[in-house]
Amino acid sequence: MATRLLAVDLDGTLYRADGTLSPWDLDAVAKARASGLDVTIATGRIALGALPAAKAMGLTTPLVCAEGAVIVDPVTGETITRRAMAEHHVVDLTDAAGEHGLASFWFLHDEIHGEAHGEAHVRYIGTWSPAITLHTRLPDSHAWDRRTDVTMAVAIGHAEGVKAAHARAESQHGEHLMTVRFPITADRETWCLLVRSARHDKATGLAEVTAQRGIAPHEVAVVGDWVNDIPMFRWAGRSFAMGQSPDHVAEHATERLTATHHTGGGVAEAILKILREG
Repeated sequence: MATRLLAVDLDGTLYRADGTLSPWDLDAVAKARASGLDVTIATGRIALGALPAAKAMGLTTPLVCAEGAVIVDPVTGETITRRAMAEHHVVDLTDAAGEHGLASFWFLHDEIHGEAHGEAHVRYIGTWSPAITLHTRLPDSHAWDRRTDVTMAVAIGHAEGVKAAHARAESQHGEHLMTVRFPITADRETWCLLVRSARHDKATGLAEVTAQRGIAPHEVAVVGDWVNDIPMFRWAGRSFAMGQSPDHVAEHATERLTATHHTGGGVAEAILKILREG
């Protein structure tokens, strides 16, 4: 059966390395939609970070944001579904980050709250959303009252501190949380620990969107580039890994693209294949 819906990741996929959208991709999305193909976004960004791209493409199909924890109407910007992390997971991660001198950032469905000693990382955090408020310490701020609304959380700092906080999260909450740590500076001195509920990912988010539209998984194609795209690679009938994707990520996709986040055009390449081959 032909592909009925295409879901694209943003960072490293639709957005190029310089933070811009490729005109090739935008043109291809317009042609795909004109042919009757539904197009949506599946991203780790929260709504405010995803809506500009959705509006640039004129999308009307609900967006999968915050790694599947939030579903958003791209036309009105309203939240359709919101699933938060368990409060005790948020509190424990924040405590662990504090003990190891890391800066915590909470991702809510509509904004990000972080700690002032992580100000140097605001530009990096801003890729998820431009709406960021910093506090001296999250536990001492008015944002603490919103700890039950957190969809994802990150802790940023030196490598050893992130490693220790990661080990604690895995040992105490491993089966309930998806945790991943990775360097965010070229010298590998500064690392990020990202934590979210293990119950939600891009695949569960897409399953919710497609079920409402009567679309089966085998009628879905997805494009992505990183570890958080693996669940939707496995779930969708057809999946495309960007050219720069690590091998351990690309091996879960049905196809690998030649375009990279430097060249742009990966989404266009996937759409061309879909429209030609069905």
